[in-house]
Amino acid sequence: MAAILHLEDGRTLDRSNLGFCGMLELISREISDEHPKLRTWLADKAGRTSPFCEFDIRGLDETHRIEFWAACERALLAMRQRHGPQTSWPNNMYAGESLAHLMHMHQSILAGEPPSTLNDSHITIPFDGNPEDLDEIWGS
Repeated sequence: MAAILHLEDGRTLDRSNLGFCGMLELISREISDEHPKLRTWLADKAGRTSPFCEFDIRGLDETHRIEFWAACERALLAMRQRHGPQTSWPNNMYAGESLAHLMHMHQSILAGEPPSTLNDSHITIPFDGNPEDLDEIWGS
């Protein structure tokens, strides 16, 4: 099964449920103490199956989006410090590969490249306007 994350410009990260949820777990561990609701919510999402782990980054408020991306950077740095450059990672490091691909997509957005430059879908997805509910926690 695949899991999907929609990014700011409508491009889509599409990864295996295992890689996607592992990536969310890595990111949640790097969320700063100033954002406990975001940390708890991401960790909870990481424990779900697709499509219940999926979300749209545009549904997070600006503060949480900034922290999400900062945590992604910290998580990727931690992966590189622990396992070396991505070229030396084992083929089955799905969470790390998903995280590295997500950061590559984010860099593409920051560079002003169109979504078609790096998109796991053949279309861009418009934002539905619905905020993500950080109080929606399934685990106990």
